[in-house]
Amino acid sequence: MTYHTSLAALPMLALMLSGCAGKPVIQTQLIEKPVPVLCQVETPAECKSAYAVDRVSAKDDALTINRALRVEIEERWACEIKLLAAVKGCNSLPLKETDHE
Repeated sequence: MTYHTSLAALPMLALMLSGCAGKPVIQTQLIEKPVPVLCQVETPAECKSAYAVDRVSAKDDALTINRALRVEIEERWACEIKLLAAVKGCNSLPLKETDHE
């Protein structure tokens, strides 16, 4: 191989090596996969241990007791709505009962 031939091969060699030194192509893909999550529901603030009827005594008049009973119905109704929503949310998750045991 002569000096002339090696000079002609030099640009070809530089071109081949520069192709390897280029920046790598980075592709990002978004993969949507449902992930099972254990449903843990806390007791809502509306579900308390002491309701309105617990604050009245037998010595109170009938009107006060009646008002306390009506307030307790509303308190328990609010609690029931929150609990039913929590149960509905847990049941809509893809996780089955046997998957997390």
